[in-house]
Amino acid sequence: MDINNSTDQLTSPERATRLLYKNWREGFALPLLLGLLVFGGVALIPAVNSSYSPVISGVFIATYLLTGLVTVARFSYLVRMRVVLVNIFVLGISELLTLGILGDGLFFFLATVVFATILLSPRTGIFAIILNIVTFIIAGWLMLNGLISPINPNAAPSTILDWISAGAVIIMFGSVIVLGFQRLEREFLEAQKLVDASINTLSDERKNLENKVFERTVQLRKVNEVGRTINAILDPGELLPRAAQLIEKDFDCYYTAFFLLDASGQWAELRAATGEAGRVLHENRHHLDVNGKSTVAVALRTKQARIVQEDRGEPVRFDNPLLPYTRSQIVLPLVIRERVIGALEMHSTRENAFSVQDIDAFQNMANEIAISLENSRLYEEAQQSLTEMRATQRQYLEKAWGSLTSEKDLEYTLGEADFENDKEISVHLALRDQIIGEIQLAGSTDWTAEQRNLVEAIAAQATLALENARLVEESQSLASREKLANEIIAKIWASKNMESILQTTVRELGRTLEAAEVVIEVSMDDENE
Repeated sequence: MDINNSTDQLTSPERATRLLYKNWREGFALPLLLGLLVFGGVALIPAVNSSYSPVISGVFIATYLLTGLVTVARFSYLVRMRVVLVNIFVLGISELLTLGILGDGLFFFLATVVFATILLSPRTGIFAIILNIVTFIIAGWLMLNGLISPINPNAAPSTILDWISAGAVIIMFGSVIVLGFQRLEREFLEAQKLVDASINTLSDERKNLENKVFERTVQLRKVNEVGRTINAILDPGELLPRAAQLIEKDFDCYYTAFFLLDASGQWAELRAATGEAGRVLHENRHHLDVNGKSTVAVALRTKQARIVQEDRGEPVRFDNPLLPYTRSQIVLPLVIRERVIGALEMHSTRENAFSVQDIDAFQNMANEIAISLENSRLYEEAQQSLTEMRATQRQYLEKAWGSLTSEKDLEYTLGEADFENDKEISVHLALRDQIIGEIQLAGSTDWTAEQRNLVEAIAAQATLALENARLVEESQSLASREKLANEIIAKIWASKNMESILQTTVRELGRTLEAAEVVIEVSMDDENE
């Protein structure tokens, strides 16, 4: 279909209606002509046989052949329909001349009006009515004055009232047909206008829906980009400033800020904000009372997003005088498992920049930022705990190996090397970032990278083996002490009286610890306290 024609149909209902009529008429032309040929052929033979004049028979045959010609040959629609109307009109005149006004000619004249109105236009139907009336006037004047007579001698004589009645019939039924068709055309035109208006409405709604879907898709893509970027940040001090910058850039915000609740839950402290106003507020340690009337406080208390818009003619007073260009504001609570930890505040210089339909998308973004903030806090705590654990472990290893090396000489040497002239290599014995010893090798040639890697690998395994051996010795020593303590305790519990308990305790401690003197005394005197 031509795009221009389609556009004209949508913008001009009358033209669309005319085009629809034209298509319907052109489609109706060929079936009509075929029907005339079939039924005309059936009626032609008896009509010719019963005709009282060879001229009338010739007219019947000529009209039939002419109808067949325009049916078979590819003439235009107007040519075909004009031929049909002329044939019907000629047949009506033939019947009028044969039988007079009281014959069958009246039906042909009515058929001329009907087909002229339907197949061409109501204006053509009016012309057909006028032509029929003129024909009646001329033929009636000729026959009533005796200038011509009906060809059929058996035709009934007619009077002037018969001719007037026939003309009235033509005018009455012809007017009904023309006016009815005009009314039908107007009704169809109104229906076409309604259809056109409905189509335009649906088209506009479709465009609006497509625009909304496109805007929502872009919005969700930006929300996902913000979430993806924020999730990759593990530093809490970097997360909120970075999130504020991304939101300000992606959503064309005039001002973006993050508030977090303090430990008491009574104050919302500004942790990150964009722009010069954000810098000033952050330097002044800006904070809000959760029980106050500000938009941020209401959002924190209700756990619901709040939108403030400035309508035309009705200015709204916003919370902060440092933001004079704000026309729209939205505040979203930062929620983690039904627990509010803060709020996200967004300002725009545009009126009605935020709508109720945007709340779900923005709230999901705020919740994702809250989760990322919580994850970064947990990660920081885990890193701090890990650092403390490593420091404690290093202290433990340093103390354990320091005590062990003070008791034992754990230095072993193989060969006699002159470190001053030979090539030396040193590799630390490191256990969990704590150095407990060193391997030194000396040779006459330079050490290759492969040899150094081998020494480092062996040093690592040797360090683990040394630690395992120390742990085994420590476990065995602890087990021996526990066994010895259990034996002494068993002997003490086996004693029957106090004196025996005291003697057993002194004897076993002296023997076990190889003490030269052991004294035990039970007394409640102040001197022994």
